[in-house]
Amino acid sequence: MVSYTHPVVRNGKRLLWHGAWRGRTGHEMARLAPAKVAIVQKQQPQSAPPVAKPPPQSQNSKPFSIVADPDDLAASQMARDFAAVLSDKGAPGRAIVGSTSPNGLAKVARVDMADFAVVTLDSLLSSAKMDPDWPKRSPLVVRLAAETLEVVAPRDVKSIADLQGKTVSVGDPDSATATSARLLFSRLGISVNPIYEPLTDSLEALSAGKRGAVVVLGAKDARALGDFGGDGGYHLVAIPWSASLESIYAPARVGSADRPNLVSANDTVETVAEPLALIALDAAAGSQRADAVGRVARAFFENYDGFLSDDRAAQWRDINLAADPSMPDLTWPRLAGAQGWIDEHKTTADASLDAFRASAKSAADASGGPKAEDSDRLYEDLTRWRSLMQ
Repeated sequence: MVSYTHPVVRNGKRLLWHGAWRGRTGHEMARLAPAKVAIVQKQQPQSAPPVAKPPPQSQNSKPFSIVADPDDLAASQMARDFAAVLSDKGAPGRAIVGSTSPNGLAKVARVDMADFAVVTLDSLLSSAKMDPDWPKRSPLVVRLAAETLEVVAPRDVKSIADLQGKTVSVGDPDSATATSARLLFSRLGISVNPIYEPLTDSLEALSAGKRGAVVVLGAKDARALGDFGGDGGYHLVAIPWSASLESIYAPARVGSADRPNLVSANDTVETVAEPLALIALDAAAGSQRADAVGRVARAFFENYDGFLSDDRAAQWRDINLAADPSMPDLTWPRLAGAQGWIDEHKTTADASLDAFRASAKSAADASGGPKAEDSDRLYEDLTRWRSLMQ
């Protein structure tokens, strides 16, 4: 305690001391006094903010890629459709451009640039000849509709044989057009001097008299070709059907409605159409990659109706999903995922179809008529029209 230095009176009594007692007793009282507990307001546990659930993951966690040759407008459009439709259905993918010649496909597979490719059957056969194991590593998903090969030349070129020894533009080097053109002329027994250049450059060179002809593949809607030949000095050269073409091509005709500047009014020109195919790259049976691309293939089959709208390539409407993938000179295996879907959705045998096929085969053997796949497509057209008329 400390004494006041001046008189202090409180309640009528004088106070002599003030402050805390400094003796031992005071220390003991302070030590033994119960400690004051700080009372903290108990906080209610705050609920954690809701965590947004991630969108359901597709079974195909890695987006797929599909490659098509930029020179082949039909193949490129189909590749874009394939990626767009399946992306909308939860199987993300993208279309890319690249060479689908035998050399190009080998490079694509080696660097793992794409999972699928839209290719011509010529390229498939050439790839198989270069590498016999190629069909096993790149199984077929589905055969696609054929696209026309067109040969544009001055009117003084009366027949395809007139191009013997002449300079012919066949598209960019290592392109699908170049591959098909080389193989076509080889089958026809015609030797030409090929020049490799884009379509617009080749048409300009043809106009300047520097080319004997230009070969075009799958360019039905190509603006450059549609605008060419307005002066009447050029035409489509006919490619007559022959036995040497049966192993790959199908007979085709191009009418004046398709090429008004190159085909005379109300006329048609005989040519050939080359079938396309959708294949899976580096997807040998039993591999993990085969399982992954197989799921994409099943999504393609399950959502095929999405490819039949007017804003998609017209070629999708001319496909038989279950068509036999085999070719005359080669058995090409189908991707297991695709074959599994087809097996699960098989319908009962159609006796009328079997009879029609047998008749068509007999006619083909006797007179070089339509092939089996052409008969199937014709039968499907007939039955579809029959159902509409009922």
